[in-house]
Amino acid sequence: MRIVFLGTVEFSRTCLLQILRSGGNVVAVLTRPPVDRGFNSDYADLTGVAREHHLDLYHVKKINDPATISLIRSLQPDVMFVFGWSQLISVELLKIPAMGCIGSHPALLPRNRGRHPLIWALVEGLDESGLTFFYMDEGADSGAILWQKAFPISLEDDAGTLYRKIQGLAEEAIAEFLPQLQQGKAPRLPQNHALATYWRKRTAKDGEIEWSGPTMKIYNLVRALTHPYVGAHTFLGGNRVTVWRAALPETAIATGASDLPPGTVFAKGETGLQVRTGDGYLRLWQWETTDGTPVKMGDRLGGCL
Repeated sequence: MRIVFLGTVEFSRTCLLQILRSGGNVVAVLTRPPVDRGFNSDYADLTGVAREHHLDLYHVKKINDPATISLIRSLQPDVMFVFGWSQLISVELLKIPAMGCIGSHPALLPRNRGRHPLIWALVEGLDESGLTFFYMDEGADSGAILWQKAFPISLEDDAGTLYRKIQGLAEEAIAEFLPQLQQGKAPRLPQNHALATYWRKRTAKDGEIEWSGPTMKIYNLVRALTHPYVGAHTFLGGNRVTVWRAALPETAIATGASDLPPGTVFAKGETGLQVRTGDGYLRLWQWETTDGTPVKMGDRLGGCL
């Protein structure tokens, strides 16, 4: 079975290595060039893996360019794995591999189709998500399911822990379904489209903290956008402050602080910053400002005093 692999992030690297460990015949790897690393916060350079395993590697900017389609057709793939690639795959390209193109989505399809599913799961405070591998079709995450498994989300989870969870599940999945594909015995379970829900594409504005909102909402945003993503952000005057880690309060808000405007830093010490929210306060453990300006007691995040 001739495999063409398409991917450009850390999840892609995990999947590619597992395919190779499982004996997959990868005839080529297509990935974005290092100069494009800014397009993905979790970008991974697959050059080292390709060299170590003597794989042909091609740097691709636009997957649906005629030259790229011609290249893939010349590789005569039986299947194409698309694991960690943000550009839509054209119908012309989908039709090239005899067994089709297989994609992945970190959600329990048909629920939560669309963009940024790991981030949305945390932003919305879900207690469960999952990983799905599916046969790609013309729709958005709508093809028949090859493999799927759920995982729990705890209040302590963040983007980094969920990312590691789906990497571990991907290794488990590939070890299971790759032999099935090779033997022509892989499942193909149609999705129930009546149950489909969709996440919208997030914007930079969605990552800005609204200090007048509930503490839990702010906490969920911070943990959703931490590494490997871009971080939640706020402002101190004209200076951008990126918040990487936060913790829910263990005690009631301090006497006198309840009258302060949301966003006000009313305590600073070994436990980090304590910042007034719409219904209490949040402790910030890790943050950084664009120019290194320290955040002080009495500062008001999201605005100026």
